[in-house]
Amino acid sequence: MDEIWRETFLFWSETEEYQKKVKEVKKNVQMALNRFRKPYVSFSGGKDSTVMLHLVLEQKPDVMVFHWDYGRYFIPREIEREFLNNAQKIGARNIVVKSSSLYEKKGRGAQNVLGRVMIGLVVPQLKKEGYDGCFVGLRAEEASRRNARTKNLFESGIITSTFPIRHLTWKDVWAYIVSNNLPYPSVYDKYAKVLGWDKVRLVTFFDPEFDKFGSPNIDGILMSEFRNVKR
Repeated sequence: MDEIWRETFLFWSETEEYQKKVKEVKKNVQMALNRFRKPYVSFSGGKDSTVMLHLVLEQKPDVMVFHWDYGRYFIPREIEREFLNNAQKIGARNIVVKSSSLYEKKGRGAQNVLGRVMIGLVVPQLKKEGYDGCFVGLRAEEASRRNARTKNLFESGIITSTFPIRHLTWKDVWAYIVSNNLPYPSVYDKYAKVLGWDKVRLVTFFDPEFDKFGSPNIDGILMSEFRNVKR
């Protein structure tokens, strides 16, 4: 991130509007922690889950951090390693990584694995292990579907989800990251130069299932070396 943007986000972090939002978010986290007996944080490695993780760790340092690995065909291994290293730098002590052999077997033909395996099998197993709450870094600003999900602080499911940062804007998120000196995936710097800090998002690469959430045309330019992964 260049100095102009860094200073811009630092300036925003000092405003009363931003500080009120962060205070409210911290209250949301505390409320959820009071409600859940055994919660965990869903950590994708992106900017929103980075903020979510730091906020929860401040109040519950031993919280379990759950990370789903999409495999080498959708996430370059150096970026995957960066995700986990960042989680540790932020303070995570208890990191659980899950994935599926389907990613390796089917390569980029692996579709709906997240729904079938993670949501269909892994989450029910977590419930059996006693987990009763999941902190998710979804924000209403990002998409209409997310806006619908984040109307309330809590969402019922196999395991209840909570969305403490749902009302933060992209500017709030980056201000939080910069003002707290949090690590974030370096690929954001590359994409922000083209898309802007307000539009940059981190999703799986060259993935037809999630193309609508990412920037497939830009991937072909900025991540061209990752287009053809050898099987």
